[in-house]
Amino acid sequence: MRLQPHRKGKIFPYNSDTVSRRFTFACKFLDIDDLHFHDLRHEAVSRLFEMGKTIPQAAAVSGHRSWQSLQRYTHLRKTGDKYDDWAGWECLEKH
Repeated sequence: MRLQPHRKGKIFPYNSDTVSRRFTFACKFLDIDDLHFHDLRHEAVSRLFEMGKTIPQAAAVSGHRSWQSLQRYTHLRKTGDKYDDWAGWECLEKH
């Protein structure tokens, strides 16, 4: 397993402007309108609950400080990882 390098105490040693620029580019490349980077956090937490993760497990990944803030996601039922066999991965891996 490859570990993420730690630089200057940061887990992800990338400039936020670079991440923002790449995200904007990806949205334009994929012709996605009205998607904001923060929307990905909501999507990720929803997927964690659908994969059967517990509130503490989801909070550890999402960074939510209170379990109450995660209550909006707890209505989701375990359904598995719906993107496990997604054909779009090939398109993304080429670029």
